[in-house]
Amino acid sequence: MKKILIAIFALAVIAGIGAAALSFSGLEKYGQQITNRNLTEVKDILANPKGLEGKTVTIKGKIANECSTGCWFFVQIGSGNLNIYVDTQNSGFAIPQKSGKSILVQGKVIIKKTGPAIEAEGVEIK
Repeated sequence: MKKILIAIFALAVIAGIGAAALSFSGLEKYGQQITNRNLTEVKDILANPKGLEGKTVTIKGKIANECSTGCWFFVQIGSGNLNIYVDTQNSGFAIPQKSGKSILVQGKVIIKKTGPAIEAEGVEIK
């Protein structure tokens, strides 16, 4: 029985690693598959968070100020100060340390005490 439990655990770990592994294109995928490729401008989310609250959006930028465990990060847009908080914790996945890498995020717009944010459903890092 103990060997069976160890084998099941090992398979679960391998499956988890495989799901987050690099594909041949150098693209890392975490969470759900991104199905919406139509980008929403972060400036539009920041300007009208109530109008977009609860809606699924896709944003693109660079990872900045990442949590050490990968459960949240900021997506920086361009070289300026425009960024938005992204939370992965409630979606059941985290990302490895990838500060400065390009990221595509699909998720729902939420409003936290600190302002608008994205509750990620899936991400792609390149």
